[in-house]
Amino acid sequence: MRTLVRAAHSVRPVGAVALGVWLSLVWAVDLTAQETRPLTLEDYFRIESVGSPAISPDGRQVAFVRTRTLSGEDRRHSEIWLVPADGSGDPARLTSPAFSASNPEWSPDGRLLSFSSTRSVVGPEGEMRESYWFLRMDRPAGEAFRVEGVDGTPIFSPDDRWIAFTSATRPQVEPQADTRTEFEREIDERFDGRMYDWMNYRFDRRGYLPDPRDPSASPPRELHIVSREGGTPRQLTSLDVDVQGAVWRPDGGALAFTADAYQRDEYTYERADVWTVDLSGQTTQLTDDGYHYSSPAWSPNGELIVVRGYEGLDLVIEREQDHGSPIDLFVVPATGGTPRNITAEWDLMPGAPNWSRDGKYIYFTTGVGGDTHLFRVSADGGQVEQTTHGARRLRGVTVSADFESMAYQGNSPTQPGGDIFAARIDGSGERRLTTNNEALMAELSLSEPERITYASRDGTPIEAWIHYPNEYDPHREHPLILVIHGGPHGAYGNDFSFQRQLLAAQGYFVLYTNPRGSTGYGEDFKWAIWGGWGVLDYQDLMSGVDYVLGRYPIDPDRMGVTGGSYGGFMTNWVIGHTDRFAAAVARASISNWMSDYGVADIPRTKESEFFGPPWEKDSRDRMIRLSPITYAGAVTTPTLFLHGELDHRVPIEEAEQMYVALKKRRVPAVFIRYPDSYHGGWTPWRQVHALYHELKWWEKHLGHSRNHAAQARSGVR
Repeated sequence: MRTLVRAAHSVRPVGAVALGVWLSLVWAVDLTAQETRPLTLEDYFRIESVGSPAISPDGRQVAFVRTRTLSGEDRRHSEIWLVPADGSGDPARLTSPAFSASNPEWSPDGRLLSFSSTRSVVGPEGEMRESYWFLRMDRPAGEAFRVEGVDGTPIFSPDDRWIAFTSATRPQVEPQADTRTEFEREIDERFDGRMYDWMNYRFDRRGYLPDPRDPSASPPRELHIVSREGGTPRQLTSLDVDVQGAVWRPDGGALAFTADAYQRDEYTYERADVWTVDLSGQTTQLTDDGYHYSSPAWSPNGELIVVRGYEGLDLVIEREQDHGSPIDLFVVPATGGTPRNITAEWDLMPGAPNWSRDGKYIYFTTGVGGDTHLFRVSADGGQVEQTTHGARRLRGVTVSADFESMAYQGNSPTQPGGDIFAARIDGSGERRLTTNNEALMAELSLSEPERITYASRDGTPIEAWIHYPNEYDPHREHPLILVIHGGPHGAYGNDFSFQRQLLAAQGYFVLYTNPRGSTGYGEDFKWAIWGGWGVLDYQDLMSGVDYVLGRYPIDPDRMGVTGGSYGGFMTNWVIGHTDRFAAAVARASISNWMSDYGVADIPRTKESEFFGPPWEKDSRDRMIRLSPITYAGAVTTPTLFLHGELDHRVPIEEAEQMYVALKKRRVPAVFIRYPDSYHGGWTPWRQVHALYHELKWWEKHLGHSRNHAAQARSGVR
């Protein structure tokens, strides 16, 4: 059995010189002692994942979430585990295996660890809801307990006196007299449908929504505080809109947060501002400039607040821009004033910010090409410096109280589920704290992808990766599958994909690329496809296929294309513009932008990236021109459609249109519908079912020559 060598990849240089040496994420597994095997579909249920690390204030311990799949119950189960940050001991489970647990957070003194749990409790109106629990960490392990009055994710005050939280808070209103007759009440009681007079009536993964305009129907998440010992909570805000990202001022005397005062206006896109509130409930709005802000963080002296922000979509649409807004970090005076952009000259997208202890620097993670790393910038702005390196993606960076050490989840293409690591804040002294899936990894021969770059038709450089097939033989041709990511404003990179590894294990070359529209390559690259989905990105994808055809032993008659969401749109687009692919698999795919505008939960995409709604001529013509259904008459590629019936982001009628068009033209097509399934988050067995039928589809259509497939379509025997 061929075992591919794991090696570190070069990283595209970005920003400044690193502060310290970062070890490449390469896990050396001795596979010489036993025979290894390729990944199989059955392995889906054996893979565990770790994430959501939380380092203790003293930097000595790291709590994290460990998740496994329970095949018999068709669900995923999570627990909180604890591991020494110096790597001196093995991880130990903290929470009961009887209930799922997540979101670990330490109190500032390190004596308490909070977490959320599926252990349901009864809410104030008799409803069952998620609950919040605590563990004492300053004494031998004991039972988890609740703090009276805490009814949301705990936010500990720096002085350990208070716990803040947000929770849905129904406003106090006088009950209205019921003037209906007995018969009219019966009419309403027997009605088993839905009735709306509001526009935003459904949303993916949330289903059908109560009236978002009415605070009584959709109660706002207001901010509350309660004594750390528990008691009756006190409501701090009364904004009638959701409080988000609340964070304590270092002296514990106030909190900063973001809130969208226009949240209940259905005709205004999000534009959350920065606010503060003191312990008396005095609320101050610090910004009102049409930008959308998030993730506030106080400076150590409490005088400044840094936030992540960008121009709200209403401004972009009003100005008729041909691009979206850059995302930057802004420093806002805590007493009010004009926000100051400290990353204006930087061309990537910063994540949530965090101040260094001395207040000189602001740290954040960012996607850079196919990687995600930690960066920093001076609080005064200027040059952005990259502090971690390697062909990897870092997630969930968490920092100790003295800002000397950190923990994070590290991902690579050959490490299922990632692992938890700790290091100094400059990235040096890295220690691997978990050996996730170690037993499974000892069995498997996984494919280390090869990073490639190629020029698109107009010379634009494109980053991509290719997996070699299992039992690769350079002297014979192998089939290829092109995999297209979703978004489009997302990116593939150096993390594990069960689907891509499974395809390689089945004997396919697997090509995955970051065409224009992807993030991590700068603003111009990200916005290059506005008003033209399927144009430059299509050229980028096909140029990638041409590139690998000229350099790898690939059978041009046995190539497939697949993708989900935006990748599903591109799959439908590709098969309408070329017959070079012998088969396609379209997941959650868009076919008709005209219909999608009215049935999807985010019409914003069409109003911005297609420059208007369908009743305006220019945007209508553009939607028709860029809709795959327009080109269905040219499709000859056998296509499998996979779709969730409750998908509100890309409603299932989008796939229905393309499927019917292909069937009308006698192009081989199969449609698999998954009940009770949204745009993502499918149950394990539905995921496995979809992968199983995808493999069968590829085997059927790529397992023999293209000529034979063409003859079968035309009825030739």
